[in-house]
Amino acid sequence: MPVVCNIAGFLCLIYFILLLVYSGFTSLFYLIWLLMSAGFLLLGRLFRIRFFQHLPVPVRVGMILFLSVCLLFFLSVEAMILKGALTMPAEPQDYVIVLGAHVRSTGPSRALALRLDKAYEYVLEHPGTIIIVSGGQGSNEPCTESSAMKQYLMEKGIAEDQILEEEHSTNTHENLIFSRKLIPDGASVGIISNGFHICRALHLAETLGYENASGIPARSDLATQPTNLLREFFAVVKDFWLIR
Repeated sequence: MPVVCNIAGFLCLIYFILLLVYSGFTSLFYLIWLLMSAGFLLLGRLFRIRFFQHLPVPVRVGMILFLSVCLLFFLSVEAMILKGALTMPAEPQDYVIVLGAHVRSTGPSRALALRLDKAYEYVLEHPGTIIIVSGGQGSNEPCTESSAMKQYLMEKGIAEDQILEEEHSTNTHENLIFSRKLIPDGASVGIISNGFHICRALHLAETLGYENASGIPARSDLATQPTNLLREFFAVVKDFWLIR
């Protein structure tokens, strides 16, 4: 067990370094990999000195049961997230909402570009679908996410009159609230985001009164996928159970 913990600790550390090299320190959440690395290495040390063998049996049993329940809960939530990434509407949608993400001075981030590429592919197959690009301007962004998204799609050949802008939202909840004002009652709506994000986006849409919403998952960046899946776990727990 000490060897397993040490290997896990070093893998977390190596992944943290690779994240910094690949995308820079763009999120404080990246630090969780440092914390996990330290935690695994500490756990390996405790196993090595036989710390747990000195604890009373009821305490050890309680710890095992608690950790087992936590692991089962974590895997169940991740299964929900991965299931959302496999959804796809059977029928063409009247509207698709592209949820915003970070915009750099050079244009949409990798995650956002993947969402926009999916929207482009979708309207090529369903030319009657209207695209809503949703996202305001963050403090570290050069322009509104919606304007950068619209420009990206127009450069790929999508007509300007096929794109509607929602330029005030700052998170997924607001994306869906403000975009709904642009959609007539009864229209079918596809929500485009990276696959890991679809489960939560559809849940939020349901709570906000969307009656005919479907998920349209875009590809995710493989290099950041472990971070995205881990971060989405906490976001799903918050939106599904902690905030009503």
